[in-house]
Amino acid sequence: MSYKVSPKRHLAKTVSYRLVSTGVGFLIMWYVTGSIKFGAAFGFAELLLKPFIYYLHERAWYKWTKFGLVEDKKPKLKKVQLNEVESKVLNEVQTESTKQSPTSLVEPVTPTQPTGKKVLSYSSNR
Repeated sequence: MSYKVSPKRHLAKTVSYRLVSTGVGFLIMWYVTGSIKFGAAFGFAELLLKPFIYYLHERAWYKWTKFGLVEDKKPKLKKVQLNEVESKVLNEVQTESTKQSPTSLVEPVTPTQPTGKKVLSYSSNR
């Protein structure tokens, strides 16, 4: 299964990460300084600045870094455009084949073996 990752996903990750990180930063600064005001001021400054930096960092990784991405090895099928004569011939052949043996057009399908790996494949369209 292939997904295209939108900037909205990165933004949602930014917000959720920021809430957790700001809370941790506030608690650490409060513990270290003993001042709840200093901890709150640090948490507030961090809350305003770091989401912007994180978002740019995330987009830069997505755009310019391939580290950790696994290429999807599934072959892509090509679409073939038939002209009018080829289309008529193909329809006649399929009609004749169906009259002779309706099951002759059905090929057995062999199941593929799963690898056990689940990899989210990112689209290369950015």
